[in-house]
Amino acid sequence: MNIVKLKIVVLIEKYKKISDVAVALGLKQPTVTFHMKSLEEELGTAIFDTRRGRVILTEAGRALLYYAQRITSLTDEAINVVADFDTLERGTLRIGAGLMPGNYYLPALAGRFMRQFPGIHLDIKIRADDEIMRMLQQADIDLAVMHTNQTLIEDNLECEVLENDEIVLIYPAEHSFAALKKIEVNQIAQERFIQHAGGSFIRGFSERWAAANQVNLWNSAIMDSPEAVKLAVQSRIGISFYTKRGLLSLDEHAGVRTAPLPGNTVPDPQITLVYRKDRPITAAGREFAAFLRSI
Repeated sequence: MNIVKLKIVVLIEKYKKISDVAVALGLKQPTVTFHMKSLEEELGTAIFDTRRGRVILTEAGRALLYYAQRITSLTDEAINVVADFDTLERGTLRIGAGLMPGNYYLPALAGRFMRQFPGIHLDIKIRADDEIMRMLQQADIDLAVMHTNQTLIEDNLECEVLENDEIVLIYPAEHSFAALKKIEVNQIAQERFIQHAGGSFIRGFSERWAAANQVNLWNSAIMDSPEAVKLAVQSRIGISFYTKRGLLSLDEHAGVRTAPLPGNTVPDPQITLVYRKDRPITAAGREFAAFLRSI
């Protein structure tokens, strides 16, 4: 079994057509077909099934797919790491960012880094925190900038605190909350709540806060964009939780007010740099990490 055969398994799952796989690999269709038959003979079972002009993986093929994806990903990573490992003149640094840090913390810093190292290409993926963690574990990204609580980080990951943050309540400026000296837990529970995306740190935080205070939040809407949540509150659709860091650029007359969270507290997030302990970091990755630490 060679790497070409494993790449074919991965690409068949993606494209479902031998012609598209051949184009992606730069091979002729008969060559791809030969490798497919050779793989089945080598394993002694059917891996591919043709149905109505489409090629799909059999159950055995899908079992192989998991390993094929890991092996081909590691192979590509090894080639890229060796090519770019000791140079800051070129190369790509793959960065994952949680929704809040990706929108409000990382962009300006990434711009400053790119001006300092114009040969380095930054490939930044902004996703919910759970997805960023999965991408990091599967080596789809080199490092991550995200909200975490260090106790939640897995054993094979290194977590460096870059900045402390805080979760606050946000509500429309015209809301009755504006007249209160203190907002109570039950008052929050009675309001329409604009919930953040599933898998994001702030979504998990809001659920932990509700559980700690034995209330249910009235989730009237769920939005996968932090900016959309903010605009929904500005439009008086409801209230929500937000990070202080994400509100730094908010004009004080923008129609949103903030208040500390009442009741039983949940540990506030920290903006952290996260990377795997068991993977070598390229020169670009090391320099970017040093750059973040120096801010």
